[in-house]
Amino acid sequence: MRKILRERSRNLNREVWESPSVYGGEDVNQAHNLLQAVARVNRVGGANKDKGFVVDYVGIGHHLKRAIDNYDEREQQEIEETLSFPEDEIRQLEDDHRKIIALLKQHGLTDLNDQDAFFDLFYDEDVRFEFMLAFKKLTRSLNLVYPAKEALNYMRDYQSLTAVNILAGKHFRDERLSMKGIPPKLRALTDQYLQSRGIDEKVKPISILDKDFESHVQKHQRVKTKAAAIEHALRHYIEIDLVDDPELQASFSEALRAIFEEFKDNWDKIYQELEKLRQKAREAKNEPTYGLDRKKQLPFFRMFKRECFGEAALTDDMVSQMVALTQQVFTVVEQELQLTSFWESIPARKKLRAEIQKVLLSPDFFQIPNLMDNREQIISRVMEIAEKNNDRIF
Repeated sequence: MRKILRERSRNLNREVWESPSVYGGEDVNQAHNLLQAVARVNRVGGANKDKGFVVDYVGIGHHLKRAIDNYDEREQQEIEETLSFPEDEIRQLEDDHRKIIALLKQHGLTDLNDQDAFFDLFYDEDVRFEFMLAFKKLTRSLNLVYPAKEALNYMRDYQSLTAVNILAGKHFRDERLSMKGIPPKLRALTDQYLQSRGIDEKVKPISILDKDFESHVQKHQRVKTKAAAIEHALRHYIEIDLVDDPELQASFSEALRAIFEEFKDNWDKIYQELEKLRQKAREAKNEPTYGLDRKKQLPFFRMFKRECFGEAALTDDMVSQMVALTQQVFTVVEQELQLTSFWESIPARKKLRAEIQKVLLSPDFFQIPNLMDNREQIISRVMEIAEKNNDRIF
């Protein structure tokens, strides 16, 4: 807009000098200055400035109209299309507010302070995404109108929706629901509101391994909300915390999938089973290492145990054999990974597979069940774990 108005005012000045009889010099200067003033209001001012408003305190509106009248019909239309007035933004704000409230009412939600109801509703990711888009539009339109008094009519609802935005982001571990994108002048108001409600956006969601996690979940009233809190905390734990332990990651992923497949829509049972799985995650954190390095070697140990013994408990002799197997295989892996650009070298990979097979075929491990029969799969799993943990191993 600023560029268009600036160009039009320059053209007007040029036309005056070429045809002085057509325009009065004072009128033209006034027209030029008015258009320049409007252009300056819309000067770029950073990512948080969408536009500026010209407030007519002294009745200059009719002069601006006369300035625009100096152009032909096509040029007038171009200029007027770049000029919008607060009434347009107020109508847009009304419409955006109406739409987000209608979206929530459509799904039976009428109390903007019923956080559990929001959590249950947002369990549907499609609805959650619809809310994100509607909230973004409401934020933009409110930012354009505020601090006009008309904006104050929507501020209470907006603050409630902002609190929902933050809390739902923590509940679902969804970073798209955050304070990002809220302009500074609205942040000043929403931050005060969040503080009054005891909501700190900077505090990370509580981990399922935290001793206070259960009491945090119990604050919710609905069983589905409690289950969802555990579910999404588990998913985050599996995807982030277990990324370097594919065996444990696969085990928990499968257990989580099985719960929802077996107890579909039975939220009482789902909640019970998810809580059991959460307890297993806490136990896994404190599992014995048998003298192995927890980060480097234990992932290999778990994989060998699963492939050879399944879920069976190990005797002391079995543990000793598995520890020895883990240590020997790890030594081979650690040595071979020292080669520069190891994973880009096909010959190097083949050599490592051959070295691993030598260890598996050693007479020291003949008594380990399923080791021989499953050796191809075991070798592949060793390679997978080694590649994911490359930086940690070497």
